[in-house]
Amino acid sequence: MVIGEAKVPGVIGAKPIHLQERDERKQALDYKDLFVDIGVSSDEEAKKLVSLGDLVAFTTKYQELPGGVLKGKAFDDRAGCAVLAEVLQKDYSVGVVGVFTVQEEVGFRGAQVVGQTLQPDIAIVLEGTTAADVPEIEEHGQSTKMGAGPALTLMDGSVMPHRPTVEKLKSLADQLQIPIQYRRGSTGSTDAGVLQRGSTGVKTAVLSIPCRYIHSPVSLLAKEDLVNAVQLVEAFIRAVEKEGVSA
Repeated sequence: MVIGEAKVPGVIGAKPIHLQERDERKQALDYKDLFVDIGVSSDEEAKKLVSLGDLVAFTTKYQELPGGVLKGKAFDDRAGCAVLAEVLQKDYSVGVVGVFTVQEEVGFRGAQVVGQTLQPDIAIVLEGTTAADVPEIEEHGQSTKMGAGPALTLMDGSVMPHRPTVEKLKSLADQLQIPIQYRRGSTGSTDAGVLQRGSTGVKTAVLSIPCRYIHSPVSLLAKEDLVNAVQLVEAFIRAVEKEGVSA
């Protein structure tokens, strides 16, 4: 772990297993039973290095694994940010605004402000979503599969995306031979919900990068899914340039 702006290194510790009671070993430790060891021997030394309220983060270094798999932390939503950053490298004849929103997980606060301020004609929400394609999960429980293409949402806990926009994205993917999948399952929510309901209604779609082990210290994603998402979003913007905004 690293702590605070000075990035003081530390290790998560707990009572040694050989000192735990038999019942303690059978259950996960509560967060109150954990501490971050920064190597000091007194309270006074610790207070010189860290302060109450300092942020603590995992030090999971980015790495490329065999088979075009990327490893890193916070792919939800660094994956979406990466797609957006690449899309914004190009010039377009229509107004394209890229927004890196905050506080999605605690109430979509950033997206709500964006929707009210910009009042866009179309909103494409880019995010990382769970890929449960691991051995212990049967296929019907796998919401997305890593490497099978970016995923379109038909419904989740916050939104039923604008059907013509979803269909346009699927049509473009087919034309360009970009693999695409539909996110199976309706749990979870995204910024799309508050954007869609903003102003007089916004044509909203969600395009997700499948990520394994999401919301954990380290996640995996397929680089080709990321690249394909960039190509699809760029193609969608070019289509809007030619055809305008669909009903």
